[in-house]
Parts: sequence; structure tokens; C-alpha cells
Amino acid sequence: MTTREPEWTEQDRAEQLALADYRQSLLCPCGCGYLAADTTSRWETGPEFDATHTTCRARAALVEAQKADADRKKDNSAGFWAISMQEKG
Repeated sequence: MTTREPEWTEQDRAEQLALADYRQSLLCPCGCGYLAADTTSRWETGPEFDATHTTCRARAALVEAQKADADRKKDNSAGFWAISMQEKG
């Protein structure tokens, strides 16, 4: 019989739960990553935010492949998608 050490100790689990609680209590619930105190502050007195748009080329390639499959009416209900990066050279 083999006895293995658990991957996560009780202390590890407690710390991860505490970190999740901490993040949930301080960070904006929308997932932007900013402090809730800043993102929900008054418009007149709170910090300013600028939005930028960046395209993830990996996600764009995935969306393009999925649309191509949908256009061909290919049944892909049991499939899953993966993205691989090709180095230029």
C-alpha cells in the first residue's frame, strides 16, 4: 500500500480560501481587477479610467475557425478547441 502526501495541506486550502475572500471583498465584482472603492466611487471625486481595445490574436484565430465550422454546418458538439502558437522563422 502506497501512502501519498496530499497536494494541498489544510493550511494551503485555508490560505487559498482567505485569498479568494480578500479579492472578492476588495476588487470590483465585474472582474476588471481594480479596487471596488475606486470603480464604484462618485463620478465627481473618483479616479478617471481610460479604456483601450486590444485584440488577442490567439482568440481571434479560434473565433475564425469556429465561425468557419459553423458556416459549413459541421457538427462539432463533441469536439473541443485548442490554440497553438506558431513561431515565425
